[in-house]
Amino acid sequence: MMWVITFILVVAWGIPSPAYSSGEGVSQAEATQFIRQAADATDQAWEEFHAAAIEGTLASPLIQVTIEGQLHEVRRLLMEARKAKRSQDYNAVNTMTQQVQEITQNIIQESRERKP
Repeated sequence: MMWVITFILVVAWGIPSPAYSSGEGVSQAEATQFIRQAADATDQAWEEFHAAAIEGTLASPLIQVTIEGQLHEVRRLLMEARKAKRSQDYNAVNTMTQQVQEITQNIIQESRERKP
């Protein structure tokens, strides 16, 4: 009897997909990809900043301090995105990794600006 009820429920509502959180938005696979891309962008931003800092070509000390703060923010967001993925909050992963992408692009741009 229980299997009949289960069968009716599955037919009526469909089989729930573990790849989606609450049946909406971003899939688990997409969240994994977003995190990977955000981590790569973070690595690239760090490398650009580090190269400019070592060469002494950053536009100003203020920019250096600003970028350092942004790098800390990016790492924090990346950690939070990973926590959100473990909690299956894939939409939060999407939001946080988009923020990482925006900040890292800014870091790269500022790192490429040279002293006047």
